[in-house]
Amino acid sequence: MSESLLFPPREGTEQHEELHARPALPAHSPCAIAYWIQQGMQAPVAEAALRALAGEIGCDAPPAGARHARLQGPGWQLKYERHGEFVSWQLNRALQPADDPFSNALELLPAAFRQALVADGAGRMLVATHLHLLDARGDDVALNRERRRLGQDGVEATALMGAYIGDGRAAALLSSLQLGADGFTHFVVLDFDLAPDQAAREVQRLCEIEAYRMLAMQGFPLAQSESQTLGRLEQRLQATVDAMANDDAHDDTEAFATLTRLAAEVEHAAARTRYRFSATRAYHAIVQQRLADLREQRIPGVQTLGGFLGRRFAPAMAFCESTDRRLTDLGDRISRALSLARVRTEAQREQGNQELLRALADRQHRQLRLQQTVEGLSVVAISYYALGLIGYVAKGLQKWPAAAAWLPSAELTTAVAVLPVLLVVALGLRRLHR
Repeated sequence: MSESLLFPPREGTEQHEELHARPALPAHSPCAIAYWIQQGMQAPVAEAALRALAGEIGCDAPPAGARHARLQGPGWQLKYERHGEFVSWQLNRALQPADDPFSNALELLPAAFRQALVADGAGRMLVATHLHLLDARGDDVALNRERRRLGQDGVEATALMGAYIGDGRAAALLSSLQLGADGFTHFVVLDFDLAPDQAAREVQRLCEIEAYRMLAMQGFPLAQSESQTLGRLEQRLQATVDAMANDDAHDDTEAFATLTRLAAEVEHAAARTRYRFSATRAYHAIVQQRLADLREQRIPGVQTLGGFLGRRFAPAMAFCESTDRRLTDLGDRISRALSLARVRTEAQREQGNQELLRALADRQHRQLRLQQTVEGLSVVAISYYALGLIGYVAKGLQKWPAAAAWLPSAELTTAVAVLPVLLVVALGLRRLHR
């Protein structure tokens, strides 16, 4: 009677750490392992596939919303894990002496389950790996035999990679990391002296190396396309900064507007790439850690898996990292250029304000001079009219016989009154001005 082993998520534990803290599926040589990842697989579709499989083998289906599950069927075990952006499946099948060790392990699973894996909403299969754990205890020629077999399968000696793994060369790994006719990459692990738990861990590490290698590589095409965009943005930034540095008559307001547009484009690029580059960095770190855990030792004439990935995989990861840093650096450069343009614009505005203030002061000075001139003319005009009135009064008094005897002539009276009238009018206007 088959049974289902379920692992509900623990609260307060980060999901990624929780997944890798779970025990690996048991692996006893000889056995065949199939491991695949479906990116973008919707949770209802995965749960439907698990229900179909559980119904075929006669066990209870995992509860709805379960992120981790194990199902055990006749001669095999299946592990299901739902991560943030993908779903992983691992099938371990024990091999009998009459079984073909290199057969497709998925053929054992019911057709209903396999059909559910390609239903709508199943996403795309990003990683597909077959791993064959063979019993090589006491078989001194097993390593050379597998090397010859891989060569007969079309793998060139320069493309073959492998190493002794485990403590004291407890096992040997061989692979070409090339897709086979079935669309899977293939690993062969020769078990010389692996403890059962150690064998399970080594299998898990190899599956995760292939999985996270492909997940990390998703950032590489994005880095290539963003690198071209960054090149154009850097050229525009350099042209704007050169114009600001070499042309004193350059319109800094226009430069400020150009830099603002560049800053918006860089922020947009950062928003659409930051998640993928961060994920690539995290996946790369996992690959490096799993490679270190393998503790590879060289097989004469065969490059190690770590050496191959260091030559082909690490440069791609370095390119992604440099593109991310380049994006950050471009944002910092634009920020500094914006600060410079802002200072230059403020300086130009301040200079314009000073010129305006000087023009206003000059205009006020001219208005004051004009006002003083008008005030002087006003003294003369008022005095003129006042003297006219005095002249009329003097002439009128000359017609009065009683006053005519002692008053001087009207002309003399007007002449004598000129200075007093001017003085009185000037003092009166000055007081009024104050």
